[in-house]
Amino acid sequence: MRTAVKRIAERTYMLTDRLTGVNQFLLEGEEKALLIDTGYGTKSLPRAVKKLTSLPVIAVNTHLHPDHSNGNCFFGKVMVGEPDLPSHGVPSNELFEGVAAAYRKSLLRPLMSFARKLTLIDPSAAEYSPLPKMIDLGGRTVEVIPCPGHTAGSVLFCDPATEGIFAGDAINREQWMFTCPASTAKGYAELWKGMQERLTGYSTLWISHSRKPLGFDFIGEFICALDTIKPENGRPSKIKGTPEPVTFYEYASEKYGRIRVWAYPSQVR
Repeated sequence: MRTAVKRIAERTYMLTDRLTGVNQFLLEGEEKALLIDTGYGTKSLPRAVKKLTSLPVIAVNTHLHPDHSNGNCFFGKVMVGEPDLPSHGVPSNELFEGVAAAYRKSLLRPLMSFARKLTLIDPSAAEYSPLPKMIDLGGRTVEVIPCPGHTAGSVLFCDPATEGIFAGDAINREQWMFTCPASTAKGYAELWKGMQERLTGYSTLWISHSRKPLGFDFIGEFICALDTIKPENGRPSKIKGTPEPVTFYEYASEKYGRIRVWAYPSQVR
């Protein structure tokens, strides 16, 4: 399946897998290019990157989940947030195995095999190292800011040249927190209150599962969604095989519509 390419700013591109709808981003400097996330591993991604730039490519992950990192094998060396380094373990693999066990009897073997190939991360597929605080591309410097909550090692890539924040899954209309059980709704709200102040001057949030960016003002709405979560307002999801029942909580934003937070009950008490 072909990777769709869209220029979103000068020397800045969004690359979208047409099958899964997951975005990656390519930022060019004068000396190097930065590839933010590598998707599920579609072979058309490295071909698209090669057509866009002749510069050496630095591959990074916003976090170590399969839809953001299973294409790491095409780039050899990849940098991720230190807590997400595979040497610390791969929690998403454990989560998938638990869910898969719950559905094993109801899914056909070929479908289960395909799901495993798509969602399990092979730590040996690339050489991993921790992200620095700054990435210099030559005439263009991108700041790396830790943002634990979706995973322990989730980060934001902040590009002053375009006033753009490349957020992966760290902020979204459908926010999965159960993938990082150590986080809490209140704690994540406090983290984003600090982010809101720190990121003043940026205008756009580029996220991984929508071709349309979010405005900077979405951060305030997101904080409200996290702050107003109450245990009694949770609704059970249909996800099986997790350590706790995954529950979702809804917040109605006048501008952005429904914001949902998916979490374990222990994360909202």
